[in-house]
Amino acid sequence: MSRDLSSLRSQVLDLQQQLPALLASFLGREPLLPGSLYTLRRRCGKPACHCARGELHASTVLSYRGEGRPRNISLAPEHFREVRELTEDYRAFRKARTQLVRLVRQLLVLVDRIEAARVEEGKRRFQKLHGPSHPRSRR
Repeated sequence: MSRDLSSLRSQVLDLQQQLPALLASFLGREPLLPGSLYTLRRRCGKPACHCARGELHASTVLSYRGEGRPRNISLAPEHFREVRELTEDYRAFRKARTQLVRLVRQLLVLVDRIEAARVEEGKRRFQKLHGPSHPRSRR
């Protein structure tokens, strides 16, 4: 049993080593912007326009869920880089959060297994000290 406990403890320590990198993501000070930056292609509706022949108008937009509904906001070209960084930082933050949830779940499973193993060990030690339990006799 102590070999199992040693293995479980080792697994907990291995998982614990992943925490600092995740915490760095959460402790950052950079602003975050939920959403995605992408190129929207569409027709303007003018019959003589090149878009009527299949050459669609392209514009880069920020797509996000604002005020409870999806929104697309057109951006000026000089803002593309900054908005892209903000949205990428947000996605990295959310990815780190997902990894943290997975890590915590794994830790809880290991901690529960350690508890069960230590309780079994405690019961065995108690039985050695106290002897087998006998039902109480009624007087």
